[in-house]
Amino acid sequence: MLPEEDQGLVLMVRETKERFWSVAFFSPNRGLYFPLIRRSKKWCPPDIFDTANARISQAKQGDLNFLSEYEPIRRRTSIARSYQRFRIASRFADVLRRNAQHFPDSSTAFQASERLFDSLEQSPAPEAAYLKTIYLLAKTEGLPVREHWVDGLGEPMKSDLQNIISSPLDQQSDDPDMFRTLTASLEKWMEGEAHFQIPPGNI
Repeated sequence: MLPEEDQGLVLMVRETKERFWSVAFFSPNRGLYFPLIRRSKKWCPPDIFDTANARISQAKQGDLNFLSEYEPIRRRTSIARSYQRFRIASRFADVLRRNAQHFPDSSTAFQASERLFDSLEQSPAPEAAYLKTIYLLAKTEGLPVREHWVDGLGEPMKSDLQNIISSPLDQQSDDPDMFRTLTASLEKWMEGEAHFQIPPGNI
């Protein structure tokens, strides 16, 4: 049974044919699930990248869950003011939606996700923030990312990665090609090593 109250991240909001919005809600307690909320002119739907408290009810018959109350704790609407930051945030949300059902520990992934979305709202180097987060996600999921992926990198790339991982966001390189190359390499390795579903394209 779902808890009556929950807290989570909004990873997607889409309209359905039955006068509802379907919300991809990622909770540290329950992982990813999709409560429905009735469309109404009285209030706006949840925003993508929100952290919110929600009251969840379950249909008397069937497995449908409904979001009957919604209280944003943190809204991250300023991410959308930058096309690149919005692209990166949306890509990470897509990674979570595709893979969260396999996470053994949703709470760790939830905390990493909140930190990434916070940094995309207000910190420099969004490409570095994304790379650092998916690297951490691979480690916390128990993948041998250091032993297999890092050790397989050439020396220049390995040195670049070490600088990215060890440096704060305000001290990152301004070389976008370096971040794209390392990110593409890591995502490809995650697809092959752990069968992660990675969206097409790159950051």
